[in-house]
Amino acid sequence: MSKFPVLLIIILLWGFLAVADENPFRIKPYGYISYEIIYDTYRSVDSRDGELYLFPKKPEYDIHGNDINKRSKFNMLSVQSRVGMDIKGPDALGATTSGRIEADFFGTRQDLVRMFRLRQAFMRLNWETTELILGNTFHPVFVLDCFPNTISFAAAVPFHPLNRSAQLRITQELSSDISASVTFLVHGYHKSAGPDDQQRNSGLPESVIQLRFGNASDILFGVTAGYKFLSPRDITNGGEATSKVVGAYNLQAFSRLKSEKFTIKVEGLYGENLSHLTMIGGYGARGTPDSFDWESDYDYTNLRTLSLWTDIESTNKVLKWGLFAGYTENLGARELYIPIPGLARYTDLHHLFRISPRLVWYSNNLSFGVEYSFYSAVYAADFDTYGRPTLSMDAALNNHIILMARYSF
Repeated sequence: MSKFPVLLIIILLWGFLAVADENPFRIKPYGYISYEIIYDTYRSVDSRDGELYLFPKKPEYDIHGNDINKRSKFNMLSVQSRVGMDIKGPDALGATTSGRIEADFFGTRQDLVRMFRLRQAFMRLNWETTELILGNTFHPVFVLDCFPNTISFAAAVPFHPLNRSAQLRITQELSSDISASVTFLVHGYHKSAGPDDQQRNSGLPESVIQLRFGNASDILFGVTAGYKFLSPRDITNGGEATSKVVGAYNLQAFSRLKSEKFTIKVEGLYGENLSHLTMIGGYGARGTPDSFDWESDYDYTNLRTLSLWTDIESTNKVLKWGLFAGYTENLGARELYIPIPGLARYTDLHHLFRISPRLVWYSNNLSFGVEYSFYSAVYAADFDTYGRPTLSMDAALNNHIILMARYSF
C-alpha cells in the first residue's frame, strides 16, 4: 500500500478519536464522492483526463481541408472526490485557533491523475478584529465569497483564476462593513509559465492587497492588486551571469448581490503574465528579432490578459438553476515582444467565450446536476511586433456537457 492512503487512514482515525469530550480539539470531517459523465463535440485543451477543461483546440486541417479536431470525446470520472477536516482548538496568543486540511485524487499534473493531492493545509488565528492565516490555501484573487458555482471543475477556469499557494495573510476589519488584507505567497503547483524555480530564485514573494466592502448577507464589493517577481535564468546564452528580474501586476474588481430569489456575481481581472492563475499569459524578450542579440543579456516584457465573467444562480434549496458567461482576451504586450518557448501559455488564443446554463437537484446529502457549456475559441493567425493578434482564424466551437452525481458528507 502506498504511503498516501496509509497517511489518509491515520489522519481520519485520529480525527474521529479526537472528538472525545476530554480532548481540547474538535475535528469535523467533510468531503464528497463525485461521479461525472463528460461529453465533448470537439477535441479540446484539458488535463486530468478531461476533468480540468480549458477550451477547444486550435483547428487542424487534413489534406482535404477537413478539421481533424471535429470529433467527439467521452469519459466517466471520480477524480475530484475529496476529503478534509476542519479543526478547532484551544485559544492561543489571545486568539481563537482553527485549521483545515484538505486533499483529493486530482493529482498535480496529467501523469499523476488519480493520485492523492494536497489542496489546503492552513492554520487560522482570529482576534477581535484581526485574522492571520498561515499555510496553503486559495490565492486572494480566488474570492471564496464570489466565484462561479459551475458544475464543471475549477470554477470556470480560465475565465476565473485558479491558484492555491503557501501564504501568509493578515486581514483587518476597519469597520463593520470594510476590511483590508495583505498577503505574501509563493506559488506551489500553480506556477507561472517558465522554469519551476523562477519565483523562488527572485528572492521575493508575490504580494497582494485587497479591500472588501459590504457583508455576507446581501451585497459585497472588492478590489485586489497584486505584484509578483520572476528570475528566469542565472546565466545568459553567452555564458555571462545575469540577475534580471521581471515583475508583473494584476488588478481585480468583484461584486456579489444576494436577494431572496437569486445571487448575481460579477468579476473583472486585468494583468500581466496571469499564467500562475491558470489563465492566458506569459512573458518574452523585449526587442525586435532583426536587431536582437540572443547571446547577451536582455530585458523581458509581459503579455497582458483581460477576463470578464458573470454568474447568476437561484437560491432554491431543492432545484437550483444557474447561468455562467465569460470572456477572456489576449491583449499582447505594451513593449516590443519576442516570444521565447516555454515562457507563455495559451497565447495563440485571440479571445475565448463561454456560456453555461446548469441545473442541480438536491436531496439531503445527494445532488444530481447537468451543465451545458458552449465554447467559442478564436485563435490568432498572425501577430504584430507587440504580440497582439492581428488576424484571426475561424472559431473553434465545442459543446461541453456534464452529468454529475455527488454524495456529500
